[in-house]
Amino acid sequence: MTAIGFQTIPANEIKINEYEMAQRLNTQKGFRSELIDQNLNRLLEVVNCKFSFSRVPVKRLGRNRLDCGFGEFESEVLLKNLKECQEAFVFAVTLGIGVDRLLNKLAVISTTDYFVTDALASALAEAAAGEAEKRIKGELLCRPRFSPGFGDLSLEVQERLIRSIDAQKLLGVTVGKTYLMSPMKTVTAIMGIV
Repeated sequence: MTAIGFQTIPANEIKINEYEMAQRLNTQKGFRSELIDQNLNRLLEVVNCKFSFSRVPVKRLGRNRLDCGFGEFESEVLLKNLKECQEAFVFAVTLGIGVDRLLNKLAVISTTDYFVTDALASALAEAAAGEAEKRIKGELLCRPRFSPGFGDLSLEVQERLIRSIDAQKLLGVTVGKTYLMSPMKTVTAIMGIV
């Protein structure tokens, strides 16, 4: 059995990339407003960011097939990403169910606040994945992280990946019938170790 790591990330240690935030909000980089600041502050109050991960062997099983610790699957693009990697980190990071609850509430009371908060939460989830990545790899040199749903890596691997790092128990993350995760602002990834 592979050892599973677990950590929390305080919300104030997650730094949103200004470019990512501008893209999500459909604004210019560096644009700020009272509306954005109010929604960001409210969002940060409900964030409960945590991640789980494991270090796994990368097994090449023939043409475009591999196993990264959670069963066989197919992905030509991921196989190229993991070129020369004998091991990888598999991880999930979530902003927590409080963000989903806030978004559900805002969807009823304010479309504007919902849109802004959802965009900010997406940018924050991406930043949280970057922070988790830094903490997981430490001084190791790693390939760029690769998530299910990107390229030809099917979302179907999501459930097995989540199970392999005990994310349901440790993070409260579940995968639905359409392979979407709950809490919504959750990122899973595979990161090859060079």
